[in-house]
Amino acid sequence: MQQRKVIEVKHKLSSKERLLLAANHEEPDHVPLCFKWWERPFLADRNDKWHSELERIPRTLKLGLDDTITLKVPMSLSPEVRVRVRKVHRSGEEYPLLIKEYHTPNGSLQRIVRQTSDWPHGDDIPIFTDFVIPRSRSVKYLVEDEDDVEALSCLLCEPSTKELEPFFEEAEQVKHFADEHGVLVEAGMHSEGGVESGVVGADALPWLCGFENVIKAAYTKPKFIDRLLDIILKWDLAYIKLALETGVVDMIVHRGWYENAEFWPPRVYKSFIMPRVQELVKLTHQHGVKFCYIMSMAVMPLLDFFKEIDIDILYGVDPVQGGADLNHVKEEVGEKICIWGGLNSAVALRLWTGKQRKKAVADAIGTLAPGGGFILSAIDQIFEDTPWENVREMIDLWRRIGTYPRHRGY
Repeated sequence: MQQRKVIEVKHKLSSKERLLLAANHEEPDHVPLCFKWWERPFLADRNDKWHSELERIPRTLKLGLDDTITLKVPMSLSPEVRVRVRKVHRSGEEYPLLIKEYHTPNGSLQRIVRQTSDWPHGDDIPIFTDFVIPRSRSVKYLVEDEDDVEALSCLLCEPSTKELEPFFEEAEQVKHFADEHGVLVEAGMHSEGGVESGVVGADALPWLCGFENVIKAAYTKPKFIDRLLDIILKWDLAYIKLALETGVVDMIVHRGWYENAEFWPPRVYKSFIMPRVQELVKLTHQHGVKFCYIMSMAVMPLLDFFKEIDIDILYGVDPVQGGADLNHVKEEVGEKICIWGGLNSAVALRLWTGKQRKKAVADAIGTLAPGGGFILSAIDQIFEDTPWENVREMIDLWRRIGTYPRHRGY
């Protein structure tokens, strides 16, 4: 067991300082508590919503919580690509069909989806969205054979100089806000209106090809999957380079919800995903920035890989729906990887009794906090239908038991 790292707190820590201390396996003044609010733009009152992170962060900090601000990094459609979108009504189809075509220098791509009543994107089809994954909705996926891969390779490009000007201006605004409020700046993942963007990795495969097609091809057409992942890696590296170029980012976030062991058994993960994530981590670390890997399901078989990849933070450790054994996670990776999570949101925080919830919070802190390297959260996020009194109860308990021993009474 490594010797515990300690710090001398001589001032009130900012949220950024506290999170970075946790990421460095040091014990800050108290266990950081940092929720994600992706689908819930309010605290207790639905009528008192925030409309941006700039409005949310002062509210969460006022509660004593930690928070982060996101730098949204642009990626652009190549100027050589022509796009056509149309809607057709076919006999025998209950819903209209949306057809989107991309004509590239390397060939054409076509995607067809049923415009069901819950389709959130109007008369358009984004490249990356969970709503195209179901086979019941997608009549044709964007990438289905080798010819499609070649067309995909020239679909996206880095932003133009004209597009970069407002981005760097926004980066300066984000830095000013982050400095003023003492919050950490992250980049690599954001979603607006169901449209995903960021460091997407293998999560992009089901968006492009559908789950069944991807998993089947991993065994029957491995070169096809390798080529797809190489294209996505190129996009991800360009995204990270641009984020790091601003000089304001403290943490790169890589979404890996669909990279877990339920979809990619360890042997397959090691072959397809692991080496590419290692490249992203290497680039990130070259700039002295932390790398956070999101994965909330079936992480247990991959823990050794995470250590070898050298990620800094694992977001999504969930003992209920995710099947994470907190004691085993702490034992296996707790000295090397900062664990962000510890509590389930959809079931434990929303549906369990108060007694059960309190035990779950106490177990998470008692198991994962000692020695540092822990950020408490409810995984995946605080959902819109989670009763605020349950969230408040969690916060109140964390305040009572979340202070590290040598800071009690500080």
